[in-house]
Amino acid sequence: MARRSLVPFGSSQMSSIDPFVSLQRGMNRLFEDMFSTAGLPATGAEGQEGAVLMPQINVSETDKEIRITAELPGVAEKDVEVTLDDDVLTIRGEKRMEQKEDRENYHFVERSFGRFMRSLRLPQSVLRDQVRANVENGVLTVVLPKNAAQEKTRHIPVGGAGKGSGTSH
Repeated sequence: MARRSLVPFGSSQMSSIDPFVSLQRGMNRLFEDMFSTAGLPATGAEGQEGAVLMPQINVSETDKEIRITAELPGVAEKDVEVTLDDDVLTIRGEKRMEQKEDRENYHFVERSFGRFMRSLRLPQSVLRDQVRANVENGVLTVVLPKNAAQEKTRHIPVGGAGKGSGTSH
């Protein structure tokens, strides 16, 4: 596949005169190298390392709970581990490649396989013994009930000079 340079002029004469043309060509090569490997699987048919698997997550909150959903398409329930260490929730897992007895010669591979891990710090303490997690239709849902005993956010009034600041003039 032929790639076109972003530089409007391709004269080698200009590149020796203008240092910005050389910089632009270097940047083009950098982006071409980066994007040419971005579509590779985490572990290909022959075990080649490529892109990193990173589940997409949503975090929502109500008065009573924190709810985290993570997209894990193609990951079996038995291959997912959820841990809570202090106020850090970690989701680990592995998406396994289906292996057939006969070796296939792949012409193109876009599906990602391999191990993944995602950690996030919770905004407040939760009731550890009531945390629930389940996988349904490739989506992991973790429900973390909030600890009601924890003090809620306290708003502190801020006064200006001369408005009850306790200082006299």
